[in-house]
Amino acid sequence: MKFLKFNSFDDLEIIESEINGEFLVKVELCGICTGELMEWYVNSKAPYTPGHELVGYVIRVPENFDKFKIGDRVFVHHHAPCMSCDYCKRGEYTSCETWRNYKIYPGGFSEIVSVPKHIYENDVLKIPDFVSSEDATLIEPLACSIKAIRKSNVNSLDNCAVIGLGFMGLLNAKLLKLFGARKVVGFDFYENRRKLALEWSNVDEVYHPDDFHFKEKFSLIIVGPPSILAIEFALKIADRASRIILFAPTPPEDILRLNINYIYFNEISIIPSYSAGPDDTKIALNLITSSIIKPSELITHKFHFSEIKKAFEIAKKPEAIKVIINIGGGTW
Repeated sequence: MKFLKFNSFDDLEIIESEINGEFLVKVELCGICTGELMEWYVNSKAPYTPGHELVGYVIRVPENFDKFKIGDRVFVHHHAPCMSCDYCKRGEYTSCETWRNYKIYPGGFSEIVSVPKHIYENDVLKIPDFVSSEDATLIEPLACSIKAIRKSNVNSLDNCAVIGLGFMGLLNAKLLKLFGARKVVGFDFYENRRKLALEWSNVDEVYHPDDFHFKEKFSLIIVGPPSILAIEFALKIADRASRIILFAPTPPEDILRLNINYIYFNEISIIPSYSAGPDDTKIALNLITSSIIKPSELITHKFHFSEIKKAFEIAKKPEAIKVIINIGGGTW
């Protein structure tokens, strides 16, 4: 089988190898995650095979395991928890040692992936026939947004801000509206993304960050861009007793200086939201199957596996909202 070996953005190889495993999935589609465009992040992992937004078909199952059969179309989470440790019992699945230390092999940008036992038992979902593969491959990013919204404790009195209106920001904004926020305001430097936030996410207002008047304060803010400047902007627009959700990591060498006196007396909560667990992926699939949200509507570019270098180049451009790769062949 063929898979991507990512050495750097300038050095992407498609190579061939055999693969073993008791539960194998032939990958049909895989999306490029925003995190896979952060140079410091991918360089820290390289050489490796990225890709974790995938859908495919089961081609091998263990004996005496009847949850799935060969030919089933499935969403596969790249990580899954053990479901028995103290973290899991508290519902903090992404802190589970098993979740953090084991994953699919080699990665989603591969013709076939091997799925460990704890993953196929705890976070592989069969996709109904009426759900498109384009929507199914976006279950994982939608689940990440769902986790962030759950952690935010959004309510009908919240005046919300979403900083960054790329694919994840658009999902976050739409979910805030669906979960009943009183008002949602979006911020982004690019006009095409601000327009999508109004038309697709149904936000109430949008602004270029440089054009905001700073007279309005927000009780809930989701920070998408992985930058100190974005977090500092959030602190400027944060109301008393507000919650700031950090949706992406900054480079490890970047340091945020905080006035703890101000944070304390204004009771501002800063809450990270990292990845998603099996509860979130199930909710994501339910939202898709119920036609409440259709994330595939945000796909702007599609490429075949052989074009993956070009796909990564395009994914970095502001006009690209979501880029997905056809791994399994066939036509779109």
